[in-house]
Amino acid sequence: MGEISQAANDLVISLVSVLEEQIKVYRHLLEVVRKEKDILISAHLDDLNENNKAKEAMLLKIRALESQRVTAAVQLGAALDLKAEQPRLLEIAKYLPDGPADKLRNIHSVLELLLRRVQEYNRGNEILVQSALTNITGAMNAIKGTLDEKPTYKKKGEVEGHTASGQLVSREA
Repeated sequence: MGEISQAANDLVISLVSVLEEQIKVYRHLLEVVRKEKDILISAHLDDLNENNKAKEAMLLKIRALESQRVTAAVQLGAALDLKAEQPRLLEIAKYLPDGPADKLRNIHSVLELLLRRVQEYNRGNEILVQSALTNITGAMNAIKGTLDEKPTYKKKGEVEGHTASGQLVSREA
């Protein structure tokens, strides 16, 4: 591809800057979800709460950067006379000189890989959480079962002693 205008070049620089920041944030998010897995396995709930706060902060940053990325891509697409309303990185790269085009393709690959890894960890973490919830539900049912008053038969064959069960604290208190 030939040369592009200075305005388009400035827009490429702006887009690349946003994308590089996205890479940093996605790398940090990947660290956070990896740590989340370790915390879920170790069952340190205080650490999990802090990790969730960090994860939420990363997601907010990602949303803001994604908005900036879309704006920069749209502006660059307009400067390159692309027809797409929201041009994708690989599409933009087709209309750029080799250096900037290669940079966008590389960034696209890195972002795609990071996103895939974050999704994989999230799926694994979800399985761990579901497993923990199943164990907790089973334990709660077992506790409830031990609190149930066992019915006994009187001499006349009638069942005696069936009251409300499964309560640790009396409602009358």
